[in-house]
Amino acid sequence: MSFDRRNDPGPALVRGMWAAVAIATVILVLRVFAKCKLRQFRFDDVFMIAAWAMTVASMVLLQMSVDHGFGTDLRKLEYSDLRIVLKSVAIEVPLVTFSTGFARSAFALYLLAILGGNRRYKIALWSVMLLQLAGNIVSGVLPLSICRDVRILWDPNVKTTCGSSTAVIRFAYFSSSVNTATDLFLAVFPTVVFWNLNLRLRIKLSLIILMSLGILAMIASIIKSTKYNDIPGITNLGSHGGIELIRWGYAENLIIIITSSVPCIRPLLISSVRKISSVARSRSYELSSPFSGNKGPSGHNISGPESQHPESDLPNDGDSIARILRETEEGGR
Repeated sequence: MSFDRRNDPGPALVRGMWAAVAIATVILVLRVFAKCKLRQFRFDDVFMIAAWAMTVASMVLLQMSVDHGFGTDLRKLEYSDLRIVLKSVAIEVPLVTFSTGFARSAFALYLLAILGGNRRYKIALWSVMLLQLAGNIVSGVLPLSICRDVRILWDPNVKTTCGSSTAVIRFAYFSSSVNTATDLFLAVFPTVVFWNLNLRLRIKLSLIILMSLGILAMIASIIKSTKYNDIPGITNLGSHGGIELIRWGYAENLIIIITSSVPCIRPLLISSVRKISSVARSRSYELSSPFSGNKGPSGHNISGPESQHPESDLPNDGDSIARILRETEEGGR
């Protein structure tokens, strides 16, 4: 296989997406570790793992399509390569769509676990989650079911009948609108809730910032919705074959996986900082105690009141989200 790779964005796209997947994988591992450590491993984590697995599977297909010429002018590809590219795209786009829906659902389930004690919050979160999930599932299935023989999506020699592709594009716009609205809701909703909680200001602000990172996914969703007419297919090969649609589809998906998992690892990060600070304090005490402080009854040096509480000035909100979760559950019983 020999392609003209000059001005070909395909290889750069796949390298960038694999790098983003690697970051998402690290964040997901930390999420699972933190949730298990807090004994809070739940369905939201199962959903996020499923979303990640679908993303990895779709990345394998993206790699395959790039290896066969995706990113170049598809009109100049040999039939065998073109068939592989179009088949890979036909499968990976629904996979990414499903993954995005599962990732959003995972974040909604995470919020439900924290705030589900309030009936109004529960109804709102369930409604938004199910609406966007249904929309993404239908949006992923429609392109594969519009024709009686799905092979027509990558093989022009297949004889079959198809429905209206315009209807598929219109539903994709509708689903993207729902996704954008969902991202906005999931970013603003926790902000309002946490602002009204009886927490210290710095904890409120840190939680609000972490929970509102989904606004980045909303931006990616809006940009992706402007690229639907570029989706590659037998009747729409076009130059570079919809590279921007694929780019922003993956960007939206991976942003959701990463930003939805970051709040879960906050307790782990704060706990690690506290342990490191505690060790540093202990070593500092060992070095300074022979030269300063008062001696206690046993003859050991005591550096002062701080020795009674060596971690008194350290952040003590490392488990704030987990604490909110537990208090909410206890209040809902």
